[in-house]
Amino acid sequence: MVIAAGSCSKSGGGKPKISIASINNPIQPDQDLDVDLKFSNGSNLSGGWLMVIRTRVNQIPPINTIGGDTLVLQLPAYSGTDKGEFEFTQPYQSYLHYDDHINDTLIFKFAAITAAGDSSDIISSPKIVSISP
Repeated sequence: MVIAAGSCSKSGGGKPKISIASINNPIQPDQDLDVDLKFSNGSNLSGGWLMVIRTRVNQIPPINTIGGDTLVLQLPAYSGTDKGEFEFTQPYQSYLHYDDHINDTLIFKFAAITAAGDSSDIISSPKIVSISP
């Protein structure tokens, strides 16, 4: 898993706003999930957290289960205040693929939390298909 951040300086404060700038879909067996998120209009997210909730929406239960469905990841420290981008990356085998017999359909929810505890609204990805090998 990779979290990378970049920012630019701007005055502001309060509740951060995040949006999905890009997301790759579908995910092939040799690919990682790569989500580019933008943040703005809030307090500095340096040293804050990114909360990610994975939901599998297939009707057929999986043969295997993989890890927890909620991740809370600390964002890296950076200079700047309240506008920038960060990237969330997850490998296919460890977080995206449950079953070798069917494709998996997933929805990811994201929220950013500042070091001061201010939280963005939760945003959802479109349905993401993880292709079975």
